[in-house]
Amino acid sequence: QLNRNYKITPARYDAMEKSQNGLCRICSRVPEKGMRLNVDHCHKTGKIRGLLCDTCNRGIGYLKDSIDLLNKAASYLEGPVGKVLS
Repeated sequence: QLNRNYKITPARYDAMEKSQNGLCRICSRVPEKGMRLNVDHCHKTGKIRGLLCDTCNRGIGYLKDSIDLLNKAASYLEGPVGKVLS
């Protein structure tokens, strides 16, 4: 599946995982028991960026790999607490 989807061998995946110490490249957590890190790639270029846990991989996917949306989400989270928009 790695070769079919991402054009990498299991050995390359293992080397990537080892270089990240088995941790997600974003949150630095170990994947849940029985899960493996996901191969993250740019949907425009196909270039592999790293290995991510399922939560981080889905998060950036839901935000459409958009830096603009990620920055807006960060600003939203850092915004004033308790401010209610009408």
